[in-house]
Amino acid sequence: MTRILLGQLFDCTEQGGALVAEGPDGELRHIDDVPAGLKCSCVCPGCQRRMVARKGKIRAHGFAHHSDPEGQSCTSAGETALHKHAKAILDRELKIKLPELIIAKEGDQEVVVHTNILEFERAILETKDGSIVPDVVLELGGRRLIVEFKVTHACDETKIARIRSMNVGAIEIDLAGYRDLALEDLADDILYKAPRVWLHNPREADARHRLSERHRQREEDRKREIENFRRLYQHKHPSNVEGKGEFESLLRLEGLDQIINLPIDGAGCFVVPVAEWQAAIIHDLLSFVEKPFRTRNGVSGLKSRNWIDPNFRYVPDYVSTALKESELQFAPPMKAVEDYLREVARLGFLRAGRQETWYRTSTLVNSIEYAREVRERPIRRLAEMREIVTKQLNSLPEYEVRAFEFEDWANTVLPCRDYCVADAARYDEPEWSMLCREISGLQSKIRFSPRPGMDLFGLPFVGELQRSLDRKRNEAEQREIDRREKELAAENARIDHIKEMAFEVLDDQAQGWLDGPNSSLASSTPLAAARSEEGYGKAIEVLDKLRQNLEREEILRHRRDIAVANLEEQALSRYYDPDKARLWMRSSRPELGGKSPTEFTRDEKTAEICAQYLPTKRSHR
Repeated sequence: MTRILLGQLFDCTEQGGALVAEGPDGELRHIDDVPAGLKCSCVCPGCQRRMVARKGKIRAHGFAHHSDPEGQSCTSAGETALHKHAKAILDRELKIKLPELIIAKEGDQEVVVHTNILEFERAILETKDGSIVPDVVLELGGRRLIVEFKVTHACDETKIARIRSMNVGAIEIDLAGYRDLALEDLADDILYKAPRVWLHNPREADARHRLSERHRQREEDRKREIENFRRLYQHKHPSNVEGKGEFESLLRLEGLDQIINLPIDGAGCFVVPVAEWQAAIIHDLLSFVEKPFRTRNGVSGLKSRNWIDPNFRYVPDYVSTALKESELQFAPPMKAVEDYLREVARLGFLRAGRQETWYRTSTLVNSIEYAREVRERPIRRLAEMREIVTKQLNSLPEYEVRAFEFEDWANTVLPCRDYCVADAARYDEPEWSMLCREISGLQSKIRFSPRPGMDLFGLPFVGELQRSLDRKRNEAEQREIDRREKELAAENARIDHIKEMAFEVLDDQAQGWLDGPNSSLASSTPLAAARSEEGYGKAIEVLDKLRQNLEREEILRHRRDIAVANLEEQALSRYYDPDKARLWMRSSRPELGGKSPTEFTRDEKTAEICAQYLPTKRSHR
């Protein structure tokens, strides 16, 4: 016998014929196990009409309705065959495994049915029940359970709605994954193994009602609880004045004022001021050296100090959400601590890591180091100033520094100022460095630039200043004497020099020039002008110009003498009698403007003009 697979109940041949039909004994027959034609004695499982077994060499094998000329099978034949087979199994075993049914709502649940194996009295196949035809109905003591099978299609919503209206229990067994399994092997799957779900359970409505009632009661309880938290919560704002708390004082001493006393939602959950609990968290974070600091470590520190209000040690999430949505500045302690650390991170003093871990940044470390340097700064700076002042006073006579006390001086307001050295020791570096430089250079300033009433910074330098002023006055007087002597020497040197130059240039006329008024020197004599540097310079210029003129005149005279000699030589060559030639040289001539050739000749050119008037031939006259 050919094994019939579940899927074959729903498969058709290429011509639309079924592969399975019902034999005369009510058992299912495969097309391969029956004779051809009507000899198969088979009927349709769905409509019970006679079937024809088509088995030829050309057409594919398959069953067809004898009275259907198109050879189409019933659409419900496979389903009906399955239902009959399942009913037979259920009727034989009289038990089935029920799926679990749990109704859940907002974290609450009702177990309507525990998964179990139900034993029953009988199974009924496709009996019309009300307005539906169930696949199989199981009965037990007057109660019914509808069993639906899913192979190709799930039970539709219309049928499910009718089942619910009848308020009859119904389950659906999913056999879609068993199409390749033989029918005789499906028993355990139908009874126990195949997936199954409840389509309806009459007890489900009561279960849902119980869930709703509990949900309503919880909502009322939650409202009362939320209102109680709202009544208890009093928000704490940052204080406008500096507090005296232990941790706040420590953090302010560390220069971290700007990361405490920050406005944070949920600050009313703590019994201490805002700045104090925030400072304690940062203090604890700084103490974590070998392991990372987590948000819960900050909360634990506050718990260990009993700083969390007992009313807010545990706040349900729904309470927190409701209070926040009501615009109350609320957050539970854990969230408040986390928000605070995030704000500190936003300011650049922390860095957030994974799993709510927090790491200090260079900004935080540098701020602490700077604050510590500021705390130690006055002691270091006062020691520095003591060394400076001691060095300045070492050169003074003992009696002038005998009454000086450094501590008294350092705490006394400096003259013309509104602070003392002890105050300045807390200032920023530029101001302090300027004060140190001024006091360090005070003795040098007194020595080299003393002036009456100069700023002595309250130090015992009055005697030193007076001595320096006396010394400077004596030095000034001596410089004045030296200056006058130097100027006199320079004046004499200038007079001697201009005399020497005048005699060199003017010879025997020099004295007359030196003593005579000169218009180029504002009618002053050259000797009088030489008494000043400026007049000396001008006199030298005048003498130099005079020398240049004399040199120029000498050149012209020498040129004239040569030209006259050459002209006279020409005249001697034109006259036999030398005396007549010399007479010609001395005689005035109208052509020369009434001047003689000797007077007219100044250079070669004028000599050439005169030569034109010599006899052309040698003459006796």
